[in-house]
Amino acid sequence: MLKKVSYKDQIYQYLKEAIVKGELLPGEVYSEKQFADKLNVSRTPVREAVLQLKNDDLIEIFNNRGFGVKATSPDDLRQILQARLAIEGYAVLCLANHPHDKRWQETVTALIECQKTEAGYSDDDESHYEFMKADIQFHHLIVDFPQNAYLTRMANLMRTKIELATVHSLRSTHRHGKAYEEHQQILDAILTGDSDRAASAFRKHMEETAIVLGAKGSL
Repeated sequence: MLKKVSYKDQIYQYLKEAIVKGELLPGEVYSEKQFADKLNVSRTPVREAVLQLKNDDLIEIFNNRGFGVKATSPDDLRQILQARLAIEGYAVLCLANHPHDKRWQETVTALIECQKTEAGYSDDDESHYEFMKADIQFHHLIVDFPQNAYLTRMANLMRTKIELATVHSLRSTHRHGKAYEEHQQILDAILTGDSDRAASAFRKHMEETAIVLGAKGSL
């Protein structure tokens, strides 16, 4: 049931989650009326949510026909991974080099909790969305650590695209377990203060993700 506050935001989250989960697919045409009827709301908040998704570059609108999920090309994926290397690669170095103060400890504790959650899905090749949420939180914690508003803003602009790419990558056989191990290598290097190893582990994680996604070209 939808709450009576901010229908547009709720519908936006509903549609975005459906796109990330693969319940709405590229190549299909959907209508505002279809979701207005399904969610028992007027077409106005659905239209507003659709426009926001278009601004996020997740969908395309077809005049007088409806809207469809925008396919993500291998080149788009490669550029996203390159941007992540630039932003998160710097943040990983900050974490590995930082004194072990209270804020560092809080971030590391949260990263360990993410790993515990991921471990519960590491042998499960089906629960992609659940693993993705812990995966995204792991990376979000790293990006937030330097407390650089510009880096965080750039990462947030890509967040849904990253979620979508992550879910796609996790559909590869045994990718849950491999992603968990790659995260653990990053975390182990951070815990020991080995910035070179942390940076190398993060780059390897992005390179493995690129291979799974078929994002051709060097990172």
